[in-house]
Amino acid sequence: MLYYIHGYESSPQSTKGTLFEKTLQAKAIQYRECKPEDIIIAECLDGIKKALGNDTDITLIGSSLGGFLAAKTAHENPHVRHLILLNPAIIPPSVDITAIQGMPKTILREMKDYRLFEEKIDADILILIGTEDEVVPSHWVLEFAMAQEATVKFLQDDHSFTNQLDRLPPMIRAYLERQKP
Repeated sequence: MLYYIHGYESSPQSTKGTLFEKTLQAKAIQYRECKPEDIIIAECLDGIKKALGNDTDITLIGSSLGGFLAAKTAHENPHVRHLILLNPAIIPPSVDITAIQGMPKTILREMKDYRLFEEKIDADILILIGTEDEVVPSHWVLEFAMAQEATVKFLQDDHSFTNQLDRLPPMIRAYLERQKP
């Protein structure tokens, strides 16, 4: 089944969440019940794990923080077959989180996981990067992509893919079709 994991300030009912539900029949996951600044990553991961249940053929679409959560989930769940990450907020081990603005340091500390850069996730990974992303530095995403041997596509757009949002479902569908045995 196809699932969507939203970003930090977003929700399952976001523009992407409803678009992916309508066009790809993706189930948007509600992984938090608190304000974004009160997130505890471990609790978010537990919420995702519950939503996935006993599914044994999982495809995750994750956007920004949702991309990090999707990658962490795939790292720990062997039933994740495909990851589609949209400007994933995956922080390389070498990054000094004290310089990052816009998120509480407690969350940022929980988001640094060297294993995502040292241990291969057993899933096919497609990463879409907005070349004008003002939130997640592209070198972070590329470092993760290289560590995971992921397929990367660049779109001339911002962090939210504001201008090319309608292109995402057909791109995702085409990628998944090419992955079928």
